[in-house]
Amino acid sequence: MELLILGAAPSSIPTAFGTGLVLLVSFLVLLFALSYFVWEPVKKVMDDREQLIHDDIQSAENAKRDAEELRKKNEEILSNTQAEISEMFEKSREEAKKQQQSIIDEATINAKRLMSDAEKDIEQEKKKAVREINDQVADLSVLIAQKVIQKELSPQDQKDLIDKYLQEAGDK
Repeated sequence: MELLILGAAPSSIPTAFGTGLVLLVSFLVLLFALSYFVWEPVKKVMDDREQLIHDDIQSAENAKRDAEELRKKNEEILSNTQAEISEMFEKSREEAKKQQQSIIDEATINAKRLMSDAEKDIEQEKKKAVREINDQVADLSVLIAQKVIQKELSPQDQKDLIDKYLQEAGDK
């Protein structure tokens, strides 16, 4: 230790050499002991910590990648869903238009059928009315013929008789 002190007299060099040698050996033993008992556990802790940090970084990157893939899938699903909804709305509109046209066509057919039935009914009623009028005229003609046959009439009597029977026919 004297060698380390500045200004010490080199009077006992062999003692200083022995002490230096002991100090060197002590230092090496201490260095070996520290490296064996302290350095290895510290290095192991540091390696474990480094591995843990590396694993955390890798896990974070994997989670980020998974989240990005999930986001893309969600966007794709959302896009597909929106496309399906648009398609469903379009189909609904087309179906509504078809139903509307079907209802209009059916109503037109029903209206034509009703018009045709009404025209047939009117024609039948008209024919019936004409038949009834013909029957009444025939009855009147027979009645007039019977009256004429029963008595011979003068022109004025004939005119009065016709007026009378026409008035009776109008009352019926």
